[in-house]
Amino acid sequence: MLHERPFTAKEPVGVDATGPDPVAAQRTWAKVWIVHGFLWLALIAYCWTMWVVSGDFTPNTLGRGEEPTWYVVLVRCVEVIFGIFITGWILWHFVIGPKLRTGRFSFDGLFFLAGWLMFFQEPWIDWITYQFQYATTFVNFGSWLPHVPGWSSGNGQLIPVPMVYFTAYLWMCAMSGYAGSRYMAYQRRKEPSRSVFRLIVQTYLVMIVGDVIVELIMTRTGLISYSSTIPALTLFAGTDHQFPLYEPLSWPGTFIILSCLHFFRDDRGRSWPERGIDKLKFKREGTKTFARFCAIAGASQLAILIAFNIPYSFYALHSGPMPKPLIERAWRNGGVCGPTTAFNCPDPKLPISRRSAPDRPELLPERHR
Repeated sequence: MLHERPFTAKEPVGVDATGPDPVAAQRTWAKVWIVHGFLWLALIAYCWTMWVVSGDFTPNTLGRGEEPTWYVVLVRCVEVIFGIFITGWILWHFVIGPKLRTGRFSFDGLFFLAGWLMFFQEPWIDWITYQFQYATTFVNFGSWLPHVPGWSSGNGQLIPVPMVYFTAYLWMCAMSGYAGSRYMAYQRRKEPSRSVFRLIVQTYLVMIVGDVIVELIMTRTGLISYSSTIPALTLFAGTDHQFPLYEPLSWPGTFIILSCLHFFRDDRGRSWPERGIDKLKFKREGTKTFARFCAIAGASQLAILIAFNIPYSFYALHSGPMPKPLIERAWRNGGVCGPTTAFNCPDPKLPISRRSAPDRPELLPERHR
């Protein structure tokens, strides 16, 4: 006769019966965040390596020399002041200096480096259609977009992503997250009982105000251009400096996630993706630091993906036509779209152009046919 398991326990179970092991759960989540971040780093390394070795790592200089002189001067000032001096100060103050003094990376150092790598997703706003333009006036080497698995829009290799905007992820994104965290700390010192909800909402609203001011200046001067927007939700719609009213939801949304990542840390100074890492065993301290960096970098990539790029993929499906000045100015368009290229520019009267189905395939560069 087979042994039968009784339906009830032979001995009474005490009220202190062991439940889920919280330490084991922390270890598991730490591993998830580490692996998640490592996969992002692997994807970045793959795409940027393929960009360089494929021959797409080439400056797009179409239309250079046609810009007004004041614009060229403005661009060079931005590249020197922000791209060199401010970037150098941030790297020294938050990354290099603390590393030399203590022999290890501080949390701020890892945080700023992780924010820097968010640049990988900078031009993903153009995944479905050409919603954002950069001028060929900037120092650029085209882009890595065609090497991103699943990339959809055409002529991605020609999008002249400025190198100074690579550095912007230090002085714009990471610094905004850091400043937001400091502002939360100020609020908490001023009123210790202030709720988490109020901390976040008040910081987010301040970020929206700052973002609107900065972006209006940048669009008016042509440092950036929202080339295809939803007309009913756009200021100055149809001009070369049109500004989508939904933009202040996305960048400040990214910044506030970074601020929370920086501010809400435990008594060991660990951010939420890092918690549990101290309960894992590492043979070397350097390996543990890399694991922490993976976790922070993965969370940062999720921030821009969720708050910025996924919403803009939806906006792309409802965007209006690209203003004529942004099509006709070669230094602004860069040969990415238009009647003299293989792909149409965004226009609701036309089907959305796809990399796999060029509108005029005979105009594709030979090696991209």
